[in-house]
Amino acid sequence: MSLLRRIVRNSTKAVPVAKAFKPYPLGRDPSSLLKLDPVSITDIDGRPISLRYRVTAMIELCNLDKASKLSRLAVLDELRVDSDTVFICNSVIGAMCSARLRRYDEAISLFNYFFNESQTLPNMLSCNLIIKAHCDQRCVDHALELYRHILLDGRLVPGIETYMILTKGLVDAKRFDEACELAKSMSMRCSSSFMVYDILIRGFLDIGNLVKARQILEEWKRLDSKLVRREYHDAITIFNVSFMKFFFKQGKDEEAMEILSTLEDAQVLKPIVGNRVLKVLVEQGRKTEAWELFGELIEICDSETVDIMSEYFSEKTVPLERLRKTCYRTMIACLCENGKVSEAEKLFAEMFTDVDGEDLLVGPDLPTFRAMINGYVQVGRVDDAIKTLNKLRISNIRKLAIHRDP
Repeated sequence: MSLLRRIVRNSTKAVPVAKAFKPYPLGRDPSSLLKLDPVSITDIDGRPISLRYRVTAMIELCNLDKASKLSRLAVLDELRVDSDTVFICNSVIGAMCSARLRRYDEAISLFNYFFNESQTLPNMLSCNLIIKAHCDQRCVDHALELYRHILLDGRLVPGIETYMILTKGLVDAKRFDEACELAKSMSMRCSSSFMVYDILIRGFLDIGNLVKARQILEEWKRLDSKLVRREYHDAITIFNVSFMKFFFKQGKDEEAMEILSTLEDAQVLKPIVGNRVLKVLVEQGRKTEAWELFGELIEICDSETVDIMSEYFSEKTVPLERLRKTCYRTMIACLCENGKVSEAEKLFAEMFTDVDGEDLLVGPDLPTFRAMINGYVQVGRVDDAIKTLNKLRISNIRKLAIHRDP
């Protein structure tokens, strides 16, 4: 699920917290955090545009410094909108964490400003973004400290994604005993997730401990024996793919292919499962099988599917007419990287047909424009690169200048 979708699904009302509260731990002394410039309501003009739109537009334009400054206005009494405040906070923190250079320090400073200094109540997505930032920086203890604070505070309830992030962080740090204990504690607090147990299984397989991986699988079967049949089979398929990858890495192709042959189409033809299988096939150089599966997935695939297959796009024509429009941005970037600019520009042109004058965040985003411009330059089509740059300028101006009649 995309970051933006998770933000929307986790959007909650911004509720001022009582003054006497224990600050959320940040993994560092607050005095050492990156200093944020003060903001004022005078930092925005008088156009009747919501703060949420302004921040979202700046993120869309990859102007994170401006987005950060505008977002800090969201907790001011004059501009606070219950349905938007936490959404804005999460959007800019998420953008900082997802930036190419991973601006984690700024993300943590913003989290402190929004939820400690301004005492706005976050939601679990707000905390998950920082927990993941700590894990990505190999600071698992800091992530665990925030998780325990949430449990003691009691106003938020960690969900499956929280446990997935923490389990992966512990597994990556080779702290397997703690990861197993965390999975057990999860089963006592919320419904057990096979994705958490798959992280454990893959972790043990990565260190060659097949016996322990199978023990974890049996433990999961006992815990989740009441899953509905469809979900149970999806989970078993995911686990089997992990074991298939292990056997391929061990040079036991026959055992791996045997597992592949047992996978049911009903499970494989779902992105959550199909992408796992496809990635293993690509990693093992199984081009014939990979192309065959991609052909079956293309009408239901997501951006991850396209990313996995990207290295093969220079070898074969992709049936673009069957591609889902939600994958256009990723496909354009992949095609341009492989020199297939003519195919990319067809998708690029089609993206503009969906742009409505009142919805200017639809259509090509800044990275897609950049991909097309770079693609044109690489194949010597400089005039087309300049034309695309001009389209980008017009698109940006429209986003910045949009207004409604009073």
